[in-house]
Amino acid sequence: MATTSRFAAFDSPNFRRYFIGQIISSVGSWTQALAVTWLVLDLTDRSDRLGFVMALQFLPMLLLGAPAGVLADRVDNRRLLLATSAVSGVVATIFGVTVATGRADMWVIAVLTALLGIVLAFERPAMQAFVYQLVGPDLLPSAVAANSTINSVSRLVGPALAGALIGLFGVGVCFAVNAASYLVVIVALFGLRASELVTRPLTGRSKGRLREGLTYVRRHADVRRPLLVMAVVGVLALNFPTTFPSMVKFEFARGAGAIGLAMSVSAIGSIAGGVYVAGLQPHPRRTLAAVLGAFAVTCTALAFAPTYWAFVAMSVPLGFASATFQSVDTVVLQRSTEPAMQGRVMALHQMAQFGSTPIGALLMGWVVQATAARVPFAVGGLGALACAGFVMASQPFGAAGRSINSDGVRPVQRLRGRGTRTASGRSSA
Repeated sequence: MATTSRFAAFDSPNFRRYFIGQIISSVGSWTQALAVTWLVLDLTDRSDRLGFVMALQFLPMLLLGAPAGVLADRVDNRRLLLATSAVSGVVATIFGVTVATGRADMWVIAVLTALLGIVLAFERPAMQAFVYQLVGPDLLPSAVAANSTINSVSRLVGPALAGALIGLFGVGVCFAVNAASYLVVIVALFGLRASELVTRPLTGRSKGRLREGLTYVRRHADVRRPLLVMAVVGVLALNFPTTFPSMVKFEFARGAGAIGLAMSVSAIGSIAGGVYVAGLQPHPRRTLAAVLGAFAVTCTALAFAPTYWAFVAMSVPLGFASATFQSVDTVVLQRSTEPAMQGRVMALHQMAQFGSTPIGALLMGWVVQATAARVPFAVGGLGALACAGFVMASQPFGAAGRSINSDGVRPVQRLRGRGTRTASGRSSA
């Protein structure tokens, strides 16, 4: 498989600014995420309640992801990200005040988590489409992989920071840290040079844009296949905010600090996976099937971890395989999607990746409560293995006459139909 410079995206000053802002903001988000997890487990001592809260966080992605993608194709994504960051900061502040004053019960947690989920539903498609504007198509694999390390690095720092803060100052301070982190990302977005952003066509306000996006996916197997794989793996395997805390608390009888350590250590592997993928031009079938197979093996292995420290050590290769799979899946999808469809297609991808979480979180929370905390890891491994077989057994991308080149990349085509606007406001036929 072809390679490029793993750090080529950082040649762009805009990408560097964006990356720094998102790293800090994401650390704050993971700090708050562990605080919510521990708060729920401390209040209820039930994994199914934790699954319920995780479902509320991502349910809006499932319900609103498609119209959010239409919005991402219609408006300036930088302005949209500024708005979502400001609202998220306000909600985090309210969350922190509520916890600090002792008024946080399950209903309050549920409502505020759902509000953050609504913001996330509109933020994620815009973030994915905006990466294209930061670097353009040539540096997209490097940028997507580097962007995936944002979540990995923040997962390394955030949970460990949260565990320490909870032990020293209590849960409430974690929300204050998250609220402050949004100020940094707002400053970074304001600091981007608009003249250096890659122009991306913006759609008009005419009806049928959502239907157009769904039709586009249905007609292109190279776009549809990674979406289906992500949806299945998302439901069965990518439920670590539920399965990791449940395993640590119920199998190994440990507290918030141990949960934070386990999730942080797994991020070491995720960072390595992101760096590895940043230098690849993945083959749309062989590479995707290979990383799915590796993910299946590592996920299943965690189900048999004999001790807490073995579980922590085994989470490193799991993190590597998980990050590699998610980055490869994203690169394959984005490089097969025409620029004017990026917002809508990536919204569907976010629905598959994060919108599947409500189903998976509820399902795996129930599985843990009914069986044992080890079982979801085995289920996830089997699901990933089945997807690897599906990818290899399916028709090669482009085999049915699609306009795909040897790297599995769809050349940019001019869309038929109504005219579109570019990100700079100019119209194009």
